[in-house]
Amino acid sequence: MRFINQMKRNNTVDQFMRYRKAGLIALTFLSVGFVLLLSPGCTSTLKAVTGTYSYYEVMDGNVTYFRWNPMAMRYHTRVLEQADPNTFVTIDSEHGKDTTTVYEWDIPILHADPATYERLSNGYSKDATQVFYGRTRLEGADLATFERLGDGWSRDVDDVYSGNRRLDICDIDTFEYFSMWRAVDSKCYYIQAERLTDVDRASLEILWGVYAKDRSRVYWLDHIVDGASPDTFEVKDDRMQSLARDANQCFIGPDAVTCDELNPEGQEYCRC
Repeated sequence: MRFINQMKRNNTVDQFMRYRKAGLIALTFLSVGFVLLLSPGCTSTLKAVTGTYSYYEVMDGNVTYFRWNPMAMRYHTRVLEQADPNTFVTIDSEHGKDTTTVYEWDIPILHADPATYERLSNGYSKDATQVFYGRTRLEGADLATFERLGDGWSRDVDDVYSGNRRLDICDIDTFEYFSMWRAVDSKCYYIQAERLTDVDRASLEILWGVYAKDRSRVYWLDHIVDGASPDTFEVKDDRMQSLARDANQCFIGPDAVTCDELNPEGQEYCRC
C-alpha cells in the first residue's frame, strides 16, 4: 500500500503518470501469461486491468474522470473542478452528477436537473421536464409523448428527431425508418435529419446498401449516382459500400467503377 499512499500525497498529474505506469506493467504481465494480484485498495489499477475503460473517482477532495484505451495504451484524466466531491455519485461509466450538475464524461450537461435526471437508451436521457440526446437538449420536445424508435430516431406527438436534430417532417403519421441513415413518410424521403427535396416520392424505391431510386434517378444516401439507369439498377449486398450495377456499368457508393478496380468476384458480378 506504500504505492497508493504515495500517490495520495501527489497532485493529479503525478497520479495520472503513476496510474499509466501501473496499467502498462499490468498489461505486460497479462500478455505473457502472468496473473497480477492486486490488494483490495488498489482500485484504480484494478479497474484499468479488468477492462473498465472509463470511470469516476473521488480522491483527495476532487472528482476525477478517467478514460483508458487499453489497445492504444492511452489515458485521459481530468479533474471536474466544479464538482462537489461530497455529493457526487456515478450514474454509469460515462455519466455522473452532484447536487447541481450532471456530467457526461468531464463535460456538464447544461440545463439538466440532477435530482430527476435518468439515462434512457440509444444516447437519450431525460429529467422531469426535458429530453436530451447526448448533452444536447431537444428544444420543444414533449416529454409526455416522447418515445425512442431505434437507430437514433425518436418522436413525440408533433415532431421526429434524428439524434438531436428535428426533421422538417411532411407526414408524421406515416413516418417509417429503415436504418440510422434513412426514413420515409408518405410524402418525403429523409437522410438522417435532411429531407431530399428533388426525390419523386411516388416512384421512390428503397434498395439495399443505402441506395434508392425513383423513376428518373438513383441515389446513394443524399448523392445522385451520376449515369446510373433506374430501370436496370440493382444492388449486390445490403451494406453501405456494396457493389451495384445497371445494364452498362458498376458502382460503389455514388461513383462508377471500372473492371480493373474490382477483384474477381466483383468482375463476375459486373459482367466484365
